[in-house]
Amino acid sequence: MKHAAIPFGACLILAAAALPLAQTTPSQAIADVTFTKHIAPILQRSCENCHRPDGVAPMSLRTYEEARPWARAIKQRTGIGPHAGVMPPWYVEKNIGIQKFKNDPSLSADEIALIAKWADSGAPRGNTADLPPLRTWTDTNIWSIGEPDLVVRTKDVVVKGTAPDWWGEIPRVPTGLTEDRYVSALEIKEVNDVGSGGTDRHTVGGRFVFHHMIWSTRVLG
Repeated sequence: MKHAAIPFGACLILAAAALPLAQTTPSQAIADVTFTKHIAPILQRSCENCHRPDGVAPMSLRTYEEARPWARAIKQRTGIGPHAGVMPPWYVEKNIGIQKFKNDPSLSADEIALIAKWADSGAPRGNTADLPPLRTWTDTNIWSIGEPDLVVRTKDVVVKGTAPDWWGEIPRVPTGLTEDRYVSALEIKEVNDVGSGGTDRHTVGGRFVFHHMIWSTRVLG
């Protein structure tokens, strides 16, 4: 079951000129890419929102010990975009339209190259002194955008425990608005009455059934 808080601020930025083909990229210029100095900040900003204990993703990536076994997979999934399955999931085209969004988790080309170089180099840990402090996360039951002006609730969605992943469309939900409104922020929460105990999984714990969601608003008719 999903709750959507409706109140996506955006502003325009100018496109930068293309770099000469012979110019060295930052990732190429860095001799040794390490987790503590280069990868941890990327994971904290763009991955931990889901990949953390009690998060919706199937593994935590907060520490080196947690991230190291997934180095090759992180390289593969961050390098396929913008296509289905890319991590982090962000499908705004980089060369047209509005480009600056609050809490944009997408990776730059340089960051994707850093991750690839780190994985290809054996995923070294690096100097622990370079490691940024662990990011602090608030209670997932609290709206991160602040108290919403409008909460829209979908119908309950039941997923059988023995069923495969379900891909489908949740029925439309009227907002109840009778006049045009600008949206400054939007947050989607899954509300689940299943507890976190009784499972061998270290993160999801059976509480979350939605992996990803694509939403839209429409004026019907």
